[in-house]
Amino acid sequence: MNIQIFQQNVQNGINKVFRTENPGNIITLLLPFEYLRFHFNTIPGNMLLAVSFLLIFSFSVSPLWSQEDYPQGYFRFPIDFTPSLSGTFAEIRSNHFHSGLDYRTGGVEGKPLYAAADGFVSRIRISPGGFGKAIYLEHPNGFSTVYAHVRNFAPGITQYIRSEQYKQESFDVDLYPEPKSIQVKKGEVIAWSGNSGSSGGPHLHFEIRHTHNQQPINPKLFGLNILDNIHPVIQALKIYPTGEYSTINGKEEALTFELKGANGNYWLNQDQPIRIAGEVAFGIQAYDVHNHSNLKNGISIIDISIDDKLVFAYRVNEFAFSETRYVNAVIDYEELMRSKRRFIQTRLLPNNPLRIYPINNNGGTFLFAEQKNHVVKIEVKDAAGNTAKLQFRVAGTQPSAAPLLATNTDNKTFFRYDRINRFQNNDFVLEMPANALYEDVWFEFDEEAMVKGTLAKQFHVHNKYTPVHSNFTIAMKPVMFDQKLKNKVVIVRKDDNGKWSAAGGSFKDGFVTASVRSFGVYSLMADTLAPQIKPLNVVINKNISQQQDIRIKISDDLSGIKSYRGTMNGKWILMDYDAKNDLLVYEMDDRTQKGSNKFKLVVEDQVGNQAVYEATLVR
Repeated sequence: MNIQIFQQNVQNGINKVFRTENPGNIITLLLPFEYLRFHFNTIPGNMLLAVSFLLIFSFSVSPLWSQEDYPQGYFRFPIDFTPSLSGTFAEIRSNHFHSGLDYRTGGVEGKPLYAAADGFVSRIRISPGGFGKAIYLEHPNGFSTVYAHVRNFAPGITQYIRSEQYKQESFDVDLYPEPKSIQVKKGEVIAWSGNSGSSGGPHLHFEIRHTHNQQPINPKLFGLNILDNIHPVIQALKIYPTGEYSTINGKEEALTFELKGANGNYWLNQDQPIRIAGEVAFGIQAYDVHNHSNLKNGISIIDISIDDKLVFAYRVNEFAFSETRYVNAVIDYEELMRSKRRFIQTRLLPNNPLRIYPINNNGGTFLFAEQKNHVVKIEVKDAAGNTAKLQFRVAGTQPSAAPLLATNTDNKTFFRYDRINRFQNNDFVLEMPANALYEDVWFEFDEEAMVKGTLAKQFHVHNKYTPVHSNFTIAMKPVMFDQKLKNKVVIVRKDDNGKWSAAGGSFKDGFVTASVRSFGVYSLMADTLAPQIKPLNVVINKNISQQQDIRIKISDDLSGIKSYRGTMNGKWILMDYDAKNDLLVYEMDDRTQKGSNKFKLVVEDQVGNQAVYEATLVR
C-alpha cells in the first residue's frame, strides 16, 4: 500500500489529510483532525493502525506538517502602499472562482508594480479582454506570480513585447520568452497598474501559482496579510428540503431566514426552533470586510456543526482553472438568477468533483432525529482568523406519510447528467454531452412565434435558472430565409431586457448550428450591417503634429468584432484595443512620418461585414 500524506488548512490551523491507495482498488479517505475526533471509532482496525502509524511518523519526519509548503516571507507585496482589497481569493464570481487578490489603486492608474521575488519573465499575455495586459514571473522556489490589468511595462519588457507584436502584426499576443532571458530581482519595478482587459476599474490583480500546473493559491497563505480585525458578516440562512418527505416549518419548499446580530454573532429573527422533518441542506449568504476597505469581499471558509459535531467544512485555498466553472454547483444558482443573492449550498451536486469539502457528511444533507432538539452552529471565517457565528435550534419532527416533492413531468424530457442527451423536433435540435449538467433535470422546451427582426421562432430551451457546465450544440431552422443571407445568419439569445446577443452559428443542411453554454430563449437573426468606426481625435487632412496618439471607437451591432487592421502609409501599426470601451489607440511612432501620412483602418465583424476608414493626416 502506497500511503501519501498531504496538508490542508482547516479551522485556521494545519489540517492533515491522509490518502490510501491500493493498486487496482483505490480507496481515498479524507481524515482531518476534526473527522478523527468525531469519527475515531468508525475507522476499521487495520486502517486505524495505518493512520496511527502515519500520525507518529509524520510528526517526526514529514515536512508537510510545517508552513514550509507555503513559504513565509519569500514574497513581498507587489505594491508599495497600504494594501486594500476589492477582491479576495476564491470569492465567487460569474461562472468562476476569483483566482487572486485585487489590490485597489486609489481609483487611478500608473502605480508602480514590483516583482514579488527574484525570477524571470515566463509569459506575457496581451488581449483586448480577460486579464488585458498581464505579466507572469517564474521563481526558483516552484511558484509563479501573475500581475494583470496593467497599463504598461518596464522599458526592457515593453521593447520585447512591441518587437513581437510588430513581428506578428497583432496587438493580441501570447508570448513565452526564452527561460531566464528576462530576469528580474525582488522589488524591481516590472509594470505600472492599469485598467486593461475586462477590469471594472483601476486595480492590480495579483496571483501566486504552482509553477508546474499553474494552479492558483491564496496569496495570504504566504504571509501577504493585510490589517484585518473585522469579523465576516452572515446575511441570511436558507434551508432546502432534499428528500421527498422533507419539510421546513411544515412547508415543502426552501425557506430563507433573515438574521439579526453584528460583530461576529448572529441569530435567527425568531425565538422558536425551526421544525425540520426529513433530510435538508443549508445555504449560507455571507461576506467579508477588512480594515482599509468597506467593500464586500467573498468568503472561502465555512464550518457547520450539529450538536457540537463538525458535519461540514468548506475550504478553498487552491483550485484548478479547469475546475473553476464548477462554482455554479457550489452556489444556489437559481437564487442567484432570481434575486442576485449568492448562497453557498452544502448539498454536493452529483457532478461536483471539487476538492474543497474536507468534511461533507452525507453529501451535505442532514437528518435530524425526531422528537429531539438540536443545536446547529455555522461559522464563517476569513484568512486572518476572524469568525462570524450563527447558532440556532432545530426541532426534529416526523416526516409526512406521503411524498411531497412531486414533479410535474408533462411535456418534459428526462436528462441524466452523466449521459449524452438529445432533444429534437422539426425545427430545433439539441445535443448535450455527458457531464454538461451538474445533476439530472426534467428538460423543458417551448416555442413562440417570431418577433420583428428574427428569422425563426423563439425557442425556450429549458430555463435560465439551471446552470450548464460545458458547451452543447443547438440547431434551428429559419422560417423565412433568403439564400443571399446564408453566411450572415447567427443564433441569438435574448437577455432579461429583451435584447438579443449573438451566439455565433454556421449554416448546414437547412439548419443554423452553434455551440452555446447556457439555457434560455434563442432565435435567428441576420447581421447585414458593417461595424461602425468613429474617429475621436482625427479628421481628414488634420494636422496631428501636436498630439501623441490616434483614438478611434469601433463597435458592431450584433455578431461582434472579429478583427481590425490599422496601417500608416501601407505599413501595419500597433493599435491598443480596449474591448470594454470599444476603443483603439495608436501611440505615434516612426511609422508616422513628418509631412503627409495615409491612415487606413479596416474592421471586420464575425460574419464578414467590413468597414473602412481612411484619412490623410499631416504631422
